[in-house]
Amino acid sequence: MIPFCSIVILNYNGERFIDKSIESLFNINYPKDKYEIIIIDNASTDKSMQIIQRLTHSSESIRSILLSKNLGFAGGNNTGIKKANGKYVMLLNNDCAVDKNWLKELVIVAEKDEKIFAINSKIYLGNTNKIQNAGIRIFPNGYAQDVGAISHNKIQDYEEDKGQYDKEKEIDAACGAAVLYRKSILDKIGLLDDSFFLYYEDVEISERAKKHGYKIIYAPKAVVHHLHAASSKEHSPFFIYHVEKGRLLHMVYHFPL
Repeated sequence: MIPFCSIVILNYNGERFIDKSIESLFNINYPKDKYEIIIIDNASTDKSMQIIQRLTHSSESIRSILLSKNLGFAGGNNTGIKKANGKYVMLLNNDCAVDKNWLKELVIVAEKDEKIFAINSKIYLGNTNKIQNAGIRIFPNGYAQDVGAISHNKIQDYEEDKGQYDKEKEIDAACGAAVLYRKSILDKIGLLDDSFFLYYEDVEISERAKKHGYKIIYAPKAVVHHLHAASSKEHSPFFIYHVEKGRLLHMVYHFPL
């Protein structure tokens, strides 16, 4: 039996790419009556809301919720998760485009083991051959890093894909940009912690799930292309503030004094 899935897309000022993201979901190789798309708009100030309303009217599989206040990544996605009807809930950034087999491959892995809580997609940087994320690694100082990220002349870059991340495996944490969560486990351990607002909430919920005995898996055949930090402007003061705040909260919650 093919499980029903809910895809939650959190949008904030995504007028440049929300159309492309939804179009990629319309083209996935998964039965049309077996998934729904829930778009949450985080009080955008651009033309996103008009685009979302048009998309909602164009398909019965799309529902939308327009928030009057920006609730951040955690709060916005939690709004969508609470409305989800699927056995599995996928979070997908509004600046992501998925390959046609993306959802099918996530579900294939999820159906292998009921102890699997989260599944990380293989995320490319835009339309390049560079791996932006193949899971998240966690360090003893509380920092987390995308698997695939490297430093090149003191500037962050990403590894070229040479097949080094083509094996399915357990990982430290799953990246919230394109992730599958098992809804029944979310119901047991709780949703994303909205204290984080932005960044590290995906790391924290992975840590929480593992403490309850659940698994976090990387699925290399579930491919996504991600513009990355399109809304928050990577290395801006806003970005740096929320990354460091998230790291500190992560340490307080999960690292012994």
